[in-house]
Amino acid sequence: MVTLTQKQKIILKHIDGMSNRSIAKELHMSKDTVNKYVTEYEKQKAELLLMKPEADTEELIQAIVEKPKYNSDNREPKRVTPDMIKAIEECLELNEWRRVNGMSKQQMKKIDIHTYLVDKKKFNISYSTVKRLVRSIEDKHKEAFIRQEYEHGDICEFDWGTVKLDIGETGYDTYQMAVFTPAKSGYRYSMLFKAQDTPAFQQSHAEFFDYCKGNFKMMVYDNMRVAVKKFVGLHEKEPTKALMELSIYYGFNFRFTNIARGNEKGHVERSVEYVRRRVFSEPGNDKFDTLADANRFLAMGCTRLNSQPMSNGTIPLEVFEEEQKHLLPRLPKFESCIYSENRVDKYSTIMVSQNHYSVPDTLVGKMVSVKTFTDKIIVYYDNNLIAAHERSFKLHDWKIDIFHYLRTLHKKPGALRGSTALLQADTQIKYIYEHYYSKDAKTFLQVLEIVYEKGTDVVMKALRELELLSPMDMSADKVKVICEHKQEKKNGITVSYTDSLTEKSRSTLSAYDRLAALQSGKIKKEVV
Repeated sequence: MVTLTQKQKIILKHIDGMSNRSIAKELHMSKDTVNKYVTEYEKQKAELLLMKPEADTEELIQAIVEKPKYNSDNREPKRVTPDMIKAIEECLELNEWRRVNGMSKQQMKKIDIHTYLVDKKKFNISYSTVKRLVRSIEDKHKEAFIRQEYEHGDICEFDWGTVKLDIGETGYDTYQMAVFTPAKSGYRYSMLFKAQDTPAFQQSHAEFFDYCKGNFKMMVYDNMRVAVKKFVGLHEKEPTKALMELSIYYGFNFRFTNIARGNEKGHVERSVEYVRRRVFSEPGNDKFDTLADANRFLAMGCTRLNSQPMSNGTIPLEVFEEEQKHLLPRLPKFESCIYSENRVDKYSTIMVSQNHYSVPDTLVGKMVSVKTFTDKIIVYYDNNLIAAHERSFKLHDWKIDIFHYLRTLHKKPGALRGSTALLQADTQIKYIYEHYYSKDAKTFLQVLEIVYEKGTDVVMKALRELELLSPMDMSADKVKVICEHKQEKKNGITVSYTDSLTEKSRSTLSAYDRLAALQSGKIKKEVV
């Protein structure tokens, strides 16, 4: 290729009166090349001198001084054949199919396509040619976008985003941010969850529709796993049961965007980044005591953003208030949970998302009903509530309630000391065991039954009093008597004892009163 310097030399020597043949000989180039640039120069110079009205002076000057270039617009690689192009198109179609079916990491790169064409198809083609062909094939599918107009209450878009926060001083962790944006108003509503799962998906909708006092006629989603169960071909998608339940209950239609087409839900696509940056980016805006505190802060931040004018001059809050008049009727809040039937294992636990949650040990081997919410696990047996746990988002975690194992521990008291049940017990319960009954597991289990009936605070007060009166005998009977005596005094009730067991308790209670009087000095020691 002739350089700009060579072009300059050709023109200058031509101006000096040298023939084209002599110029070609001196510069060691083809006479045809010299003829080409001399002819171009003379033509452009003539046009510039004549100053034709239709001629653009700046373009003529630029044409004279610009760097020489070849016209390769319509030139194809010599070795490219229709069969090569067809083979490349088949590889790109396979890549598209794999993206749709969750195999994006198994797509062929350009270098893989080149290797396939050379090794398997036996084509004689360079890697650079493959890159150009792939680029040209993909460019054929570039599209224009058509601006849309929206009606009040018509369309709302939903998407997930992630944000890293330090909640409860446990270190920075990733939280899922559900974001809703109505297409007409551009209003933004957002909530934080610990996981991007079905309960969070349903609860976010229930909270948003309750906040709106109605719901939109059409919801728009991308190909998120909580909304799309599976792909049927390249473009058809089967919705999840969770999405179908929401759609049937609230009466809205829904549609999915095409793969890698964020522009088809561009309102919420921008909202995720905008809300995350404007609410959580400032110093100190990423640390909270609880998730509830973080959600309150996020709600206040969205309210502030919704009150600010947009680029088109409209204020989202004002448009949203008008939009609320056109929503579908408000319904009671949807119960967002996953319902399942689980069998109780030999450890008297049920498993939810690879985590164990305890139930009463009388139910080992039986089937129980489980409701999994965003923050809790509720278990039923024969329509009766039998267990409730805070939901764990760890992996292979155990949530054990010591009261679920009283029957088994009575039979195996030696298993108490190193048990997960004791390690996870309430701080006061562990104190009771370590301070009073570390060497008497049987009595501790009897006291636990009183705790289950009366409450931890009541039993703790009784133990402190009994420790002053009878530190050498901290039996469960005495603890129970003190608890009942205090309850009777509090309620002003006199109980009539008739059976032998209660008579015994009454006798013990009388002894307690005498001990209390002795402790306070109201009677003399010899009376005892």
